Amino acid sequence: MEQIRSNSFLLKLNSVHFGTNYLWISFESLILPLELEAVTGNSSPGFLLGIIAFITISIGVIVSLFSGVLSDGYSIMWGKRGPYIILGSIITIIAVALDLLPDLSILMVFTAFLFVQVGSNISSGAYQPLFRDLVSEKQRGKASGINGLYTLAGTAMGLGLSGFLVSEGRMDLSLLIIVAILIMTAILTAFTIKKDDKPLINADFHPLKTFLSIFDPGEKVPRFFWLVGASFLFFLGISGLSFFELYYFKDVLHSSDPSALVAISGIFVLAFSAAGAVVFGVLSDRYGRLRILFVSTIIAGIATALIPAVSTFINFLVLGSFIGAGYGIYFSVSKALASDLSPREDAGKYMAYYNISVGGSSALSTLFFGALLDSFGTSFKLGFTAIFEMSAAFYFVCLILLFKFSTFK
Repeated sequence: MEQIRSNSFLLKLNSVHFGTNYLWISFESLILPLELEAVTGNSSPGFLLGIIAFITISIGVIVSLFSGVLSDGYSIMWGKRGPYIILGSIITIIAVALDLLPDLSILMVFTAFLFVQVGSNISSGAYQPLFRDLVSEKQRGKASGINGLYTLAGTAMGLGLSGFLVSEGRMDLSLLIIVAILIMTAILTAFTIKKDDKPLINADFHPLKTFLSIFDPGEKVPRFFWLVGASFLFFLGISGLSFFELYYFKDVLHSSDPSALVAISGIFVLAFSAAGAVVFGVLSDRYGRLRILFVSTIIAGIATALIPAVSTFINFLVLGSFIGAGYGIYFSVSKALASDLSPREDAGKYMAYYNISVGGSSALSTLFFGALLDSFGTSFKLGFTAIFEMSAAFYFVCLILLFKFSTFK
């Protein structure tokens, strides 16, 4: 019989998501775009940002896959997942520290962000399967709701605190706070799971064979990959927007302080995301997950399609709230469903495949949307209109794949 976990355990189990997402949103929405502006002298280097994000996040996705498979079958030090979480966090902290160096160049900015992706995805590959490992199916919706809450709270705090510090010219302090939060949250999760995170007998570990196995999913759960495909399209519709939001506020809405608007909109929108993640994550344990995914996708798609028609900051906040709610709901419920479907012996591998829908979509969307802005120009509404309408189209193709998923039994 599967163990029923306390709310305290579920809260501490998910703490690492807070730190990782505080890191990611701070870099994606603020630190990386502003560093590129500083080293290039270009006020809106959209295509360069897209290329750097695509390369580094793509490498991060592969690292996450390898880390997931590695932690399935090869233990280091005291356990199966926890040591990888700590190791990845150490690499990430060193990478963040590189941005504190004076006289940054494009190469240094690229290298730092690359190792931010490598380190954080070593951790991510190991913690993604924790629900399958340690949480019963009847509690995974609740666990995923808490995951969504921490993810979105970390994102909101990253936007708010990092946005404030960056707008005050304290990039150095914002980076130091990122390091402190990463340390605290990684240690809390690793030590929470330590009692249950038993090491494996590493009898037949072959590094090359392990690496190649990430490209061989087998045929254990064929319908799982329809969920991955649908989720990839959903997150493709939203993930790249965080990289270019600062340029939208500056070049379309003509804000004199776009960093402040990024922070304000982020906190406002993410409050709805967090509420949706928690409430509907819990409800999905009782009423089923798939119908909730259909509704959240429709809500996000319609709201995104309407943004170009109402180009004011207030209207952006209103529609963004619907997008945020749809995102929070989809994020928590789809992860719970992926955890339900993952085979126990390959949970790291399968949850790493699911993670492609998040990381892979972020990589591709930045390159795709960056190319759109480079073609149409950020100073014209046309470029961002193309972005929002393409995003809406991705949501509605997601619906088709969810329907296909629903036909499997």
